[in-house]
Amino acid sequence: MDHAPKKRCLLSLQYHSLPDALGGAWGLTHEVNKRLVDRGWEVHLITCKPDDALPDYEVIDGVHFHRIRKRDSKNIVSLWRAIKKRINSICRQTSLSLVHIHNPLVGFLALLSPRLRRIPKVTHFHSSWLDEEKINRAAQKPAGGVARIFFHLKLASILRVIKFMEGRCFKDSRSILFLSEYSRRHFLKYYPKRKARLRVIPGGVDVNAFFPLEPDQDRSALREALQLPTDRPVLLTVRRLEARMGLDNLILAAGQIVERAPELDFLIVIGGKGALREKLQALVKQNDLENRVRLVGMITREHLPYYYRSADVFILPTLAIEGFGLVTVEALASGLPVLGTPVGGTVEILKDIDESLLFPGTTPEALSRRIEKFLKNPKPFEALKSRCRERAVQYYSWEKVLDLIEDEFLLVLGK
Repeated sequence: MDHAPKKRCLLSLQYHSLPDALGGAWGLTHEVNKRLVDRGWEVHLITCKPDDALPDYEVIDGVHFHRIRKRDSKNIVSLWRAIKKRINSICRQTSLSLVHIHNPLVGFLALLSPRLRRIPKVTHFHSSWLDEEKINRAAQKPAGGVARIFFHLKLASILRVIKFMEGRCFKDSRSILFLSEYSRRHFLKYYPKRKARLRVIPGGVDVNAFFPLEPDQDRSALREALQLPTDRPVLLTVRRLEARMGLDNLILAAGQIVERAPELDFLIVIGGKGALREKLQALVKQNDLENRVRLVGMITREHLPYYYRSADVFILPTLAIEGFGLVTVEALASGLPVLGTPVGGTVEILKDIDESLLFPGTTPEALSRRIEKFLKNPKPFEALKSRCRERAVQYYSWEKVLDLIEDEFLLVLGK
């Protein structure tokens, strides 16, 4: 690619970002930003603090982090004021070339600044904020009566505001990037008349950080270091502990396997944190699965590659709106077969490797039958390891993905 010598300046807008917090969209944001720095871009990120101990300003991997206090991020007025202040500060230091919106709330509030009015914008559609809010708030729904009526009225108002904010970001953007064809189609259901370019560019994976265990390496030693059993299959999943992730179905599926085939020994390892931790832990205990399912909490980026290499298979039990799934391609790059529900972008990633990697549905029954099949005869799945790695390297390496993203940016800038 022919890169112009003049340094271009990008303003990146996200609610959280790696390394402040772990999450698929937050990880993608930082991976894109730091690689743009390597390619000669100046990148300024406005983000919110998950922890007020973090400094207000810091440079990480060449990216300028401009952080907003956690308290300010919880109130829309104070958040808007904080974003405006940081935009003014950045614009006094440098001349912005492009605005890259990752989060519609932060993006919408930033767009209220007149300083950004004439600067070209690109939005990254990680997932539908509208749909995520519907699913997450459904878990809070009262049982009935007047409280339920008020709940639905309040939710309807919140969803209208969210759709307006998202719509403003999309309207002001010259290009909208999607991680999968599924996400693009899903977007068009809500916003069918958009003048922006709609471009599908998948998420990426660092194939030099996520790679298979070498033949001469001892997996038992690796498992011992992670305090995982060495005498039975380990099934790994790494997810935020939220409703749409389907982790309750995975736990119920484990119970069904134990009931049908108690002789099958295995351990499901669930990495991640979120609002449902106590509920999921209670479900494990209720079904007497303490020896079959283990919630290990948040797995650091440093340790995550070792968990992939130590596992026998990765499970993605998503119920809804899986726009892409960075953990899926991380597992594939690690030579780890992925069993995923036929939801969203997961289908696009797995079907071209082998359709046997797709669960027939999202129910506990659908999950348990395919997992049981794997436990009884793992060889066909193990035979896919090299194909998983090859697929990740061929289509999802960050260098290839960044080529596509940077080409789109330059096109938006008229270069």
